[in-house]
Amino acid sequence: MKKKFLSAGLCLLAAVVWGTAFKIQEIASENADKIDAFFFGGIRFLLGGLILIPLWFIFEKERDLTPEIKAKKHKSTVIYGIITGAVLFVASALQQFGIQLTGESGKAGFITGMYLIFVPIASLIIFRQKASPLVWGAVVFSFVGLYFLCLNGGSFVIQLGDVLVFMCAIFFTAHIIVIDRFIGRVSALRYSSVQFITVGVLNLITGTIFGHITWEGLVATLFPIIYCGVMSTGVAYTCQIIGQKFTPPAIAALLFSTEGLFSVIFESIVEGRVPSGTMIVGCVLMFIGVVLSQVPDPFKRFYKKKEPSENDIE
Repeated sequence: MKKKFLSAGLCLLAAVVWGTAFKIQEIASENADKIDAFFFGGIRFLLGGLILIPLWFIFEKERDLTPEIKAKKHKSTVIYGIITGAVLFVASALQQFGIQLTGESGKAGFITGMYLIFVPIASLIIFRQKASPLVWGAVVFSFVGLYFLCLNGGSFVIQLGDVLVFMCAIFFTAHIIVIDRFIGRVSALRYSSVQFITVGVLNLITGTIFGHITWEGLVATLFPIIYCGVMSTGVAYTCQIIGQKFTPPAIAALLFSTEGLFSVIFESIVEGRVPSGTMIVGCVLMFIGVVLSQVPDPFKRFYKKKEPSENDIE
């Protein structure tokens, strides 16, 4: 039980850090004419991956594993890390292009947040992994809250950018699910690092072909790069990976979706303004959803619980 609450806490911590990063990334976007999103993302993710390497030798010594099992586990870590990184790269690229085409970050945030619904549905259809009725209720509260929080009463007009962001939500769903499938077979910190380095390399390759960068732009975005690389990437995504070890994907998706709530809170603090009434309603509904998702499941005898093992390296 303690492990489950600790894992849920790590997922929530990831959402807090991601929420604060929205404002930091907004600062970086002011220099988009000097350093584009591919190069910014490439440097950020490479930094996040590299700073984790020293931690391998502190927290993942793996002295209790035989050389054969250790070699197999490291091979799985590299392969699964590359796969997960490729999924994350596609998701983030689709989101970035979608926002650029629509110019409406609130609308894009709402569409991206549809992974709240996609994750439990995908887990049920693909893996027959059932979610508690309480979790489905939490999904409803959080999804409606996300609407109020992001759209603030706005209306929908379907554009190409909306389609790209919708596809991004599907890939973020895949990202959460593949981590859930792989986490029991890998070394978490190494897996996290390989994922980030993969995203960074793919971003830099794409940026070299389609993007642009200047020394002036690199200097101007140095703080956002360091913050997003260390905190939003290195810390938050690693919390996601470790947190999902004992957190079902549907509940993890609920906790991650609160990044929008923390983004509003952080932005309000930085800019010294009071959120609108609809935003406050959205925050309250999302908070109810998170609390509901953590209520002990009265139907738990009907659901198979997942308890991955450190040495589960199929």
